[in-house]
Amino acid sequence: MLSNNDHSNSAQVSRKSVLAVVLIYAIFAASWILVSDQLLHHFFKDPDQLTLASMLKGWVYVLVTSLLLYGLMRRWFGRNAEPQTVPPAPRSQLFSLGLLIAVILALMAASVTLTIEQHTQEEFGRLQAVAGLKSRQISDWLNERSGDADFIQTSEFIIDLYQRWQIDGDMQSAERLQSRLEQFRKSWGISAISLLTPEGERLWRSGNAPATLLPRLLKVAELSTKTRQVQLVDPYRDDGGRVLLDLVVPLTAYHSVAAPLIVLHLDLSEWLFPVLASWPVTSGSGETLLFRRAGDDILYLNPLRFRPDAAASFRLPLNTANLLAGKALQSQASLDNILEAKDYRNVSVIGLVQAISGTDWLLLTKLDKVEIYTKARSEVVWIVCVGSLTIFIVCAGFYLLRQSQSLALATAVQNAQAERLRALDLLAAISDLSVDAIFAKDLQGRYILFNTAAANFVGKPVEEVLGLDDTAIFPLEQAEQLRDFGRRVMAENITLTNEETLDTQHGPRVFLAIKGPLCDAHGKVIGLFGISRDITERKQAELELRESEARFRGLVEQSLAGIYIIQDARFVYVNPGFAAIFGYQRTADIIDGKLVADLVCPQDRQMVLENLRRRIDGEVEDINYCFEGIHRDGHGIDVEVHGRGFTYQSRPAVIGFILDISARKAAEDQLNLQAAELKARNDELERFNRAMVGRELDMVNLKQQVNDLSAELGRQPPYALTFLSTQPINAASHEPDEGHAGSGLDPLNSNQVPVTHGSGLISGDTSAVEEDSL
Repeated sequence: MLSNNDHSNSAQVSRKSVLAVVLIYAIFAASWILVSDQLLHHFFKDPDQLTLASMLKGWVYVLVTSLLLYGLMRRWFGRNAEPQTVPPAPRSQLFSLGLLIAVILALMAASVTLTIEQHTQEEFGRLQAVAGLKSRQISDWLNERSGDADFIQTSEFIIDLYQRWQIDGDMQSAERLQSRLEQFRKSWGISAISLLTPEGERLWRSGNAPATLLPRLLKVAELSTKTRQVQLVDPYRDDGGRVLLDLVVPLTAYHSVAAPLIVLHLDLSEWLFPVLASWPVTSGSGETLLFRRAGDDILYLNPLRFRPDAAASFRLPLNTANLLAGKALQSQASLDNILEAKDYRNVSVIGLVQAISGTDWLLLTKLDKVEIYTKARSEVVWIVCVGSLTIFIVCAGFYLLRQSQSLALATAVQNAQAERLRALDLLAAISDLSVDAIFAKDLQGRYILFNTAAANFVGKPVEEVLGLDDTAIFPLEQAEQLRDFGRRVMAENITLTNEETLDTQHGPRVFLAIKGPLCDAHGKVIGLFGISRDITERKQAELELRESEARFRGLVEQSLAGIYIIQDARFVYVNPGFAAIFGYQRTADIIDGKLVADLVCPQDRQMVLENLRRRIDGEVEDINYCFEGIHRDGHGIDVEVHGRGFTYQSRPAVIGFILDISARKAAEDQLNLQAAELKARNDELERFNRAMVGRELDMVNLKQQVNDLSAELGRQPPYALTFLSTQPINAASHEPDEGHAGSGLDPLNSNQVPVTHGSGLISGDTSAVEEDSL
């Protein structure tokens, strides 16, 4: 047994170990996350947001796992430790701690300020590069257009064609002039060309030229005629909504004549606007503006990023408070002069302005301040996290220092072995009432607890089993399996479940065993415990169920009839016969890719879905009906279906079978058609027979009237109507007179009508009927 002093030392060491492990783990894990994420960002160039998210996620993980680990270790090692009185910390230590934290906070603030300033300078340098590039591109483009204008202005060929056309009336020269101007337009990338007289009247225009010349353009044309110099018309919107820049070119090759004018119409959306809209790097707010002063307003000449329709139409007053464009007009245009103000959206921005040579235009490149802060945010958060981690480490070190100074010797703890035995005795008393086998083993695999149910299984008294291992109870192979599984439970310190087949006095039995580590008061593994339940009958039932299911599945899979299960308007099971009826090779093609409605023709779809709903809702138990299905190749098939509602996987479903009755229905339709044709023929024959019988009866009546008339005249009746006599006729003695021997009935004459004696009904005897020759 341990002495009280030993128990006290054990409790004290456990408390220190818990705190030391938790703090060291937290510091190491947090430092590793910080360093590893930064290294990944450095080598793989991942986005800052990903680095930040990964770092924060790692710290949250450290915090949660540290708290859980601390609570677990306190539960294992510190349960029996008595609370200890910790003396208050001296003021000098608290002052030192506060001063150190203040220094860390000051360094954090300085680092954040420097980081934001550094990003501001980087963005300013990027703005300088963009502004210089854009201004050079625009200047070069204007110079190229000016060169085109100079070429046209001094072209003797063009002015010569113009004079031949206007002075001599040579229309061929007019066509050549127009053709040459069209060639110039296409080769130089000019949107349209207009030809004006010296007085400003338009003689000709290309296809895309504006239909109406604005007064401002005519005024510039007049000025160009007087000065004989190329004039630039500032961007404007024509009647079609296009933004045009015009160059008015006087043809001055011949000084002796008034100079006609050629106007080069440049559509700015073809080159200038795309150049201004492009930005060399990804930016959420970076923008290049082209504007000029128009009286007391600022006129924006290009489409704005956040106002695409602003080109040559959007104006802001020059005196707008804190407007970046207004400051640019008031300051000297320089790439070294950074401006901070608000843009046309009233958003705080930084920017710089550059003048476009040869024009009164100003080029402004700007960037939102928020974007600068956003780019610096990841580094700022990283700095804050580093500072917070440093403060945490300082506080943790202070806490460990205080703990090392204030931990007192722990009081003695109870004997661990006695506590363990007492707990086992209590467990044994409870386990004897259980029908499950309950046991416990020490580290060597010897039984230290074995309840009555377990003893009944092995056929040995409890006292005989205690102290023995599995090799004394079970065959060697089974004992090795039990020992290996028990070692795994104790080594991994986890609770596991396993099925075990063991030889008992009742024969081989299957047990569901739950085994876990058995720990002492300090959490140290001292053995294992287990609970084994006899599930032999259940396993046999499961085996029989599987065999029955296999037989049923084999029967279903080989059935020619289609068998199905429908749930949520989908097929959850179909057999191969079902797939074959609808022309599919695999049942998975229907289960995975088809709804019930997909296999039903449109005219029957509503009926089928309604029948499914009625069975699912329990309105009817089963239904047998027919409908027209859709074969995989698209043709219709007639099927007969029978199904009933049932519960499948705890949810309502429909199970049933389906038969292809296309051949049967075709045969039935053929039989019905033949029956209809036969009935029509019989009806026609009956009508014919009725007509023939009526005719013969009329003829007999006429003969009777002739005979009666002959009798009144005293003559011999010309017709022998003996078949109408009520007396029976002796076929052997009756001899017709010679006057009527030639009028006997012809057995092949279809017009002879058989009549019964006195009844007037038709019979099968036609031997007494004569055909009248009238």
